[in-house]
Amino acid sequence: MEKKSSFLIFLVIIAFLTLIIAALVTFIMLVGINGPALAAEGAYTGRDNEPYVLAGEPPDEASLATIALLESGQPINLMTSDPSKPSYALVEMSVKYYVKIDGIKDVQAKMNLNKANLQEIVTTYFMAMDVDEFSRFETKARVKDELKQELNEFLLTTISGEKDRRKVKEVIYDVVFSAWNYQ
Repeated sequence: MEKKSSFLIFLVIIAFLTLIIAALVTFIMLVGINGPALAAEGAYTGRDNEPYVLAGEPPDEASLATIALLESGQPINLMTSDPSKPSYALVEMSVKYYVKIDGIKDVQAKMNLNKANLQEIVTTYFMAMDVDEFSRFETKARVKDELKQELNEFLLTTISGEKDRRKVKEVIYDVVFSAWNYQ
């Protein structure tokens, strides 16, 4: 009889733990690990009182334009520890930017007007990099994010007025590397 009662207690404990796990999984699925970030858009706000925006569809190609900033055949000197072995990068880079932005008139003309400044920001960025850093696998993704941020900061300061700068979050949608070589 004692074996049956201890077996019954064991089954009750397992059933209870199974219900607790099911409840936790349901809670995580409904609310999410990050709390309100997975809830309905606008239902919760973040630290800056902006509503959380869930990752949505990328913009359609008609709302984007592309401008080449670095074309092939333009070597960029990289820093090196051995001056007798110069190192350089051959990078082809373009940026995709939004064609229409509220508060900014004729974005395309302003991008063309600032092309030389954007090229200078990019080449200066690469010139501050050494060949060892450039050759690492993870560098390309980091550079892509950092250049997008730097170029957006420059453009927001240059082509949008101060009152429009608060409304406009970014001009550049993506940085695209079609070639990434070094020697």
